[in-house]
Amino acid sequence: MEIGMVLRNLFSRFLLIVITIIFLIPILIFLLFPEKYRYKYPIIFYPVHWFYVAILKCTFLDITYKGLENIPKDQPVIFAANHQSTLDIPLVGVLSKGVPHVWLAKAELMDSVFVRWVVPLISVLVDVSSPRNAMLSLRKILNVVNNHYRNLIIFPEGTRRIDGKIHEFFGGFTILAKKTGRLVVPVCIIGVNKAYPPDTFWLYLYPITVIVGKPFLYEATDTDETFKNRVHDWFVQQMESGA
Repeated sequence: MEIGMVLRNLFSRFLLIVITIIFLIPILIFLLFPEKYRYKYPIIFYPVHWFYVAILKCTFLDITYKGLENIPKDQPVIFAANHQSTLDIPLVGVLSKGVPHVWLAKAELMDSVFVRWVVPLISVLVDVSSPRNAMLSLRKILNVVNNHYRNLIIFPEGTRRIDGKIHEFFGGFTILAKKTGRLVVPVCIIGVNKAYPPDTFWLYLYPITVIVGKPFLYEATDTDETFKNRVHDWFVQQMESGA
């Protein structure tokens, strides 16, 4: 391994520690706010937005965004993105630009002793272990976002996929699009699986492209399956053309 890469990674981690210290108090204040207030005031999310930006800057990676003009500026949306790396969180999070947003996360994350106390504070846990639990999760999500200016962020594949391909989508985002009437803004991330693979310390100088597509609306003529396939096919096309 080249000495330059080692030094760059060590410096990147040093900057990450500094950034975490700088943002520690604002983020703790955000996390400790009661849920009914946490998503109510946009000013609370400005530190979160700049935390995303700072994390991406300290990676020294070549990150290109395309299609930012496709993000509606006057209404909350559902961001749906493919998932290949932990870097996907800031890569997609910055797209909300300080607008209050709610992450949807797997209930299985609560099994980790390191994140179980944070995850419920920044996301709505989705439990699909049974139809009843899935319905309860859906009700909570709708309660958090309905009649509120809050973006939803979801990874339809359900878990990280490191092979650079788009896998089968779960139908949760489809149901949410139908129930809320919101636009689904697709976000295809290309190259992050090679720049920062899961379960590794090293960042590799591989270019990352984030493509924001034109929003999809659940039409009256749609079924859950046809809508899901329309969105899924867009991701496949982007990944194939950008591979």
